[in-house]
Amino acid sequence: MMMRGAVSALLLLMTACSDAADPAAPTATPAGYREAAAALDAAIAAKDKAALRRLIADDFLWVRGSGATGDKAAFIAALTAPTIRIEPFRPSEARWIVAGDTALLAATNTLRGTADGEAFVDRHRYADHWVWRGGAWHLVYAQVTPAPAATPGGE
Repeated sequence: MMMRGAVSALLLLMTACSDAADPAAPTATPAGYREAAAALDAAIAAKDKAALRRLIADDFLWVRGSGATGDKAAFIAALTAPTIRIEPFRPSEARWIVAGDTALLAATNTLRGTADGEAFVDRHRYADHWVWRGGAWHLVYAQVTPAPAATPGGE
């Protein structure tokens, strides 16, 4: 009798804690988060302000490698400054962590381009947090951390 009561309590607890208990809970992450991230990378290289404004949430938070923070306007201004040119790029070591209506991309990147006419190479690790809102993916958080120099034969 006690065993049956314990099993019933366990089943009740498992049901209460599952996503199925909440009919409003998403059953799967909406498709398209990888495409949104690729669109962001393309918009950065193209300095496409309209695409950046569309992809980045109004409440966006940017944490730079120095620890300083910025908002959507500062991020877009930095990426589209007339004195900056960023070559098209492709993240490496990408890892997606997806749950419900959020997707986190952790990756390594090597940006190449020019700043004030001087060539630069910026190797960093970053985390981009995407949230599904209003029928679209929006970048809500980006953190950049300087990465060690690439090893010979690596990126």
